[in-house]
Amino acid sequence: MTTVLVVGGTGTAGSAAVAELASRGAAVRVLSRHAPATLPSGAAHYPGDLLTGAGLAEALAGVDVVVSAANGQTKATRPVFTDGARTLTAAARDAGVRRLVLLSIVGVDRVKFAYYGALVEQERIFTTSGVDTTIVRCTQFHSLVRSVFASAARIGILPAVRGARFQSIAPVDVGRALADTALAESPADRIEIGGPELLSMRDLAHTWKRVTGSRAVVVGLPVPGEPGRFLREGRNLTPENRFGTVTFTEWLTENRN
Repeated sequence: MTTVLVVGGTGTAGSAAVAELASRGAAVRVLSRHAPATLPSGAAHYPGDLLTGAGLAEALAGVDVVVSAANGQTKATRPVFTDGARTLTAAARDAGVRRLVLLSIVGVDRVKFAYYGALVEQERIFTTSGVDTTIVRCTQFHSLVRSVFASAARIGILPAVRGARFQSIAPVDVGRALADTALAESPADRIEIGGPELLSMRDLAHTWKRVTGSRAVVVGLPVPGEPGRFLREGRNLTPENRFGTVTFTEWLTENRN
């Protein structure tokens, strides 16, 4: 039986990976500062902190594979990607972990965003850690697209960035990819996965409006500079890697809120 520690196992992608790994019979450990309300059968919680290193030695003892889906969306939590990555990879190396699997984002090295820059540095820390590492880059989650429209709808609009397309993916599909990689004999050094469809932001906005019954108005918006070029040039897409099976419409129908 493979023992897998999922870092960030209470988050969107991490919890999906935990559920998928447990369903395949892996011995799953979930590392987080706070215990989750529920865990699937076969999973156990280990308290720990990436920045201080507290609890890591105990959580990593006897672990074969570490899956990291840790997130740091705000500026205050972004050191998780750098300082936290150094602490985790060093502890994993000391514990004799044989493989690291890191969740990242498609196009992370194709634009200069501060958030993406921190992810690029995290990838570098993992791949130079001395432990075999696979980077799994995925496109944006369906839930991110939903949150953009839900927030904007409060002021009566649904933004549709001109020329922008998305290949959003369901968290359950990301969890499946992370589990595949964690349990594979010899995975590639880097894997890219995307959703099953490439859709314009306008099409996504109209889908959100139809499924939710919103009366907000779809408004085309230009995005200047490097962010606009990033989207117009499709650097956020991976059309040759349509790993996901759940479409945005299907996911949103079950997850309106």
